[in-house]
Amino acid sequence: MALVERKPQLAQLSDLLENCLRGAGSVVVLRGPVAVGKTELLHAFAERVADARVRFLGAAASPTERQLPFGLLSQLLHGAGAGYARRAEAVIGGGAGTGSTVGPEVLEGVSRIFLDMSAEEPLLIGVDDICHADADSLQCLLFLARRLRRSRIMLVLADQDRSGSQHADLRTELSRHPYCTQIRLSPLTCDGVAALLAHHLDAHVAHSLAAGAFAVTGGNPLLVRALAEDWEASTRSAGVEPPTGLVVGDRFAERAVSCLHRLEPDALAVARAVAVVGETHRAEFIARLGGVGAIEARALVELLDASGLLHRGRYRHPDVREAVLRDFGAPGRIAWHRRAAAMLHAEGGRSTSIAHQLIAAGETHEPWAPAVLRESAASATASGEVGFALDCLELAHSLADDEQQRAVSRAVLAEAEWRIEPARAVRHLGQLGDAVNRGLLRGRQSLSVLEYLLWHGRVDEAATALDRLTATATGPEAAELAAVRACLELCYPAQHRHAGTGAGAPASAPVDPRVTSFLVGTGLTDVRGDVAASGDHLWQSVRTDEPLSRICLGLLALARPERLATVAPWCLPMLTDAAAHDGPDWQGLFTAARADAALLRGDLRAAAELGSAALDETSMASWGVLAGAPLACLLVTAVETGRDEDAAAYLNMPVPAAMLETPFGLRYLRARGQYHLAVGRPYAALSDFRTCSRLLRDWAADGPRQSPWRIDAAQALVHLDRRDEARTLLEEQLDGLPADDERTLGRALRHLAATLEAHERPPLLNDAAEASQAAGDRLEYAHALADLGGAYAATGDSRRARPTLRRAWRAARDCHAERLARSLQPGLVGAPSAGAASGGPRLGGDRAAELSAAERRVGGLAAQGCTNRQIARRLCITVSTVEQHLTQVYRKLQVRSRTDLPVFLEKMENTAGADPLLAEAYSDSTPYSP
Repeated sequence: MALVERKPQLAQLSDLLENCLRGAGSVVVLRGPVAVGKTELLHAFAERVADARVRFLGAAASPTERQLPFGLLSQLLHGAGAGYARRAEAVIGGGAGTGSTVGPEVLEGVSRIFLDMSAEEPLLIGVDDICHADADSLQCLLFLARRLRRSRIMLVLADQDRSGSQHADLRTELSRHPYCTQIRLSPLTCDGVAALLAHHLDAHVAHSLAAGAFAVTGGNPLLVRALAEDWEASTRSAGVEPPTGLVVGDRFAERAVSCLHRLEPDALAVARAVAVVGETHRAEFIARLGGVGAIEARALVELLDASGLLHRGRYRHPDVREAVLRDFGAPGRIAWHRRAAAMLHAEGGRSTSIAHQLIAAGETHEPWAPAVLRESAASATASGEVGFALDCLELAHSLADDEQQRAVSRAVLAEAEWRIEPARAVRHLGQLGDAVNRGLLRGRQSLSVLEYLLWHGRVDEAATALDRLTATATGPEAAELAAVRACLELCYPAQHRHAGTGAGAPASAPVDPRVTSFLVGTGLTDVRGDVAASGDHLWQSVRTDEPLSRICLGLLALARPERLATVAPWCLPMLTDAAAHDGPDWQGLFTAARADAALLRGDLRAAAELGSAALDETSMASWGVLAGAPLACLLVTAVETGRDEDAAAYLNMPVPAAMLETPFGLRYLRARGQYHLAVGRPYAALSDFRTCSRLLRDWAADGPRQSPWRIDAAQALVHLDRRDEARTLLEEQLDGLPADDERTLGRALRHLAATLEAHERPPLLNDAAEASQAAGDRLEYAHALADLGGAYAATGDSRRARPTLRRAWRAARDCHAERLARSLQPGLVGAPSAGAASGGPRLGGDRAAELSAAERRVGGLAAQGCTNRQIARRLCITVSTVEQHLTQVYRKLQVRSRTDLPVFLEKMENTAGADPLLAEAYSDSTPYSP
């Protein structure tokens, strides 16, 4: 066993031993905190000097043998030889003490035995943990200490700091003798910890772990060795890489507890009190909890700090605290925590501190406990400690002793869980709905229950509870319920038909103006009044700490993302505000709104990233009926970017059945229909679009201002070659369409053109492209240009077709609409061009591969509209060479002039990446930006 940083002490002991050999006996007391290395030093010294010159007698005291008379003395005399052992037995057995005092004959007889042994050969007597020695043995050792000054006896006693009042006489008596030497041992330094670790581990590993080990152990050698053993044990597992950092395992925790059990009872009680409290607390409280005096408690905390177990009154590592708590046993731990909670409550302690003790106890019969737990939950929620708040509320609910308290506790618990993840509140909905119907919940708590029911699609339960509450509500509560009813009818429009306009709400109950303005703006209701339809400025004052049922109205713009043009300016600031609140539902909702805003701009990449982030931030179960919004966005982006497998995966995600009763379901159905069209299932697509029609009719909300299902259905009908039916639907869509709805106008005109003959299409498609550009919809603009180029090609107008298709390709690439871009790229086997889709001839073809590199460079620049002289200057060749290359290009591609050159821009762009001249030629190509 290595002695680290103990060489000076060993040298001092050796010098004292040399004096002893010359007849100058001495007493040495090794002092220091528990497990600081006193035992190791004593044994190492004994091993070093015990030879033919010195006889060593050793013993170790133990708390379990403290009540055994002469137990320590028996250990010492066990190695003294048979003759001396018989003498000791006769002396001890023949002497009689009175009370707790050993008789003088015994004291003199025992001392004479040791002195006689030292006359034969020098004697080294070592006693470890003298603080735990029995009183009889201590008296004999003290008597011997007074008589060994001129003997060849060296008495070495290992003692702990503050080892207890019962040994005060020993310490006092020894300290007055000039031949008594005190040697104090302190914990190891960081370098000492590294050296000790190096005796067990690789030197490099020891060096890397030293700082962390010192911080965890405070330099306690016993604990340092335990860390080394834990690290070694972790490397023995087959197939497991050696850990890169400190390993705090079972051995470390066990050794820490063993250190505590070597302390006096008062120190152990204080250590347990610190473990129960679990935080820095007043010494007076620790003293009362541990059952010791305040001054004594402070001294014992300092002792535990010095031992390396504590640091400034707290356990250095949580595993040690947990091990100490386990050492209590379950009944003892519960009793300590209950006592700590009662003491904290009696002295007016913080509610959170009391709640921690109650939760640790797991049960209590104190009547004040539920109120303290609810108060702590509110405080923890405000500070972002939602997990602790839930623990408080769970216990408060279990302690409730009547129906009213249980209902309130469950409601508070559900609200806290809702803030973390809305799906967690589902388990409470049955009991909460029943509590509302029975009148056990009122006010904000009842409104929250309605909110949960609506969110998770339990609309019938929500409507029943709302009717019951409305029947007796007055004043502000009636106004709140009117707002919830408006939310109900907006989320589930069929309920408006059953309830009637304003049903159940008192005429005098004012509805939040934000509710009214949004109802008018969505057009999903017949609400009318003096409030303007464009009331988005009212939503700018919405905060994320308002009831979500209110704010949900604003987020219902997700049901009609066309309104996000006005929502986006305040969506981002609210998202920033939401980040400061502990509620993933906010993050997901606003991220979904941002995804829709990106989709409306035609930024498919951003829409896909934000839509995926929205689902990552909030689980599918927590989205409730709003799941249709992010899924619809992701479906559209997957279809437009050509990721059919991803789209199929989105369709396989489970959604609530009630979602299809909401505007979010309409979006989902429309997006699913677009997927069916993309994969060649027009009948399935038409079925989805007609379901949208039926729902809107049931909601009495069908019209040109509503979901443009007619455009979607017309698109499916064109795929089925039922153009007359498609034209009829599109004309209905255009009739009464608001003049400012450029987005819907552009789509309707584009699909209306598809129902006409090729020569009739260009005027409509030009108008469609202009309307889409005015709306800022880059994706729809790209589609309109692609159809326009195809119409030109179908009529043989290649002079217009070619530049138009180039513009369409660039716009598609700018949007990341890979499906459309591939359809415009010639030479791609199995991918029809826009012209082919419109019934026109294919442009370009695989012949582009026959061109040489020089011909591709010249042809690419010519296709961009460069003159022969410009091409010659850029490529540093003669005009004659340009003409020769162009002649070969025309021959190989079977075209007559540069205006008939095919659109193989993607191949040219790829080549330009390795050709600086082509890169310069293509640098004039600017993507579409509305």
